[in-house]
Amino acid sequence: MARLPLSARRGRRNATFLNLTTSIMLVYYYVWLMFALAYKRKCWKIERRIKIRELRGENLYRLIGESDAMCISQLRMDRRTFHILCEMVRDVSGLKGTRNTSLEEIVASFLYVLSHHLKNRTVGKFFYRSPEPVSRNFNACLLAVCTICYLRNLNLYPRIARMINGSISRIALER
Repeated sequence: MARLPLSARRGRRNATFLNLTTSIMLVYYYVWLMFALAYKRKCWKIERRIKIRELRGENLYRLIGESDAMCISQLRMDRRTFHILCEMVRDVSGLKGTRNTSLEEIVASFLYVLSHHLKNRTVGKFFYRSPEPVSRNFNACLLAVCTICYLRNLNLYPRIARMINGSISRIALER
C-alpha cells in the first residue's frame, strides 16, 4: 500500500490533533461544570440550614415571645412562668442548651409534647427537627424537672390533674 502524500498526512494529523484538543477541552469544561454544580449544591445546603434556623427562631418567638395568650394556648403556661421554669431547670438541675438547641427550645418542646400529647415526629416537624433530638431533649428535660421535684420535695399529682382538666396551672411554681 502506498503512502499518502505529505499534505494528506498533515491534514489527517491536524484533524486528529483537533479532535484530541476538542475532547480535552470538553472534559475540562465538564469537570469545571461538576465543580460548579457541587459548589452550588453546597451553597443551597448552607442556605437551607440558615433558613431552617431562622424558621426555628420565628416559631419559638411565636410560642413564647409574641403574647401570653399564644404561650398559654400552646404550652399551658404564661411567659413569666415559662421563663421561671427555664431558670429553675438551668440553675437547679443543671440542664444546658446544646450547640444547636437553646434551653428555651428544649423546655418549649417538652411542654408542647406534654400539653398536646403528640409524637416525636409531629413535634419535630413543628420545631423543624428530626425525631431523634426531640426525644433526647424531651428525656433530658424530663429528668431535669423530676430532679427539681425531688429536690423541692413536691407532690405534683394534683397540679398535673388540674392541668389535664384544662385549668392553667403553674407546675412546680405554686407553693
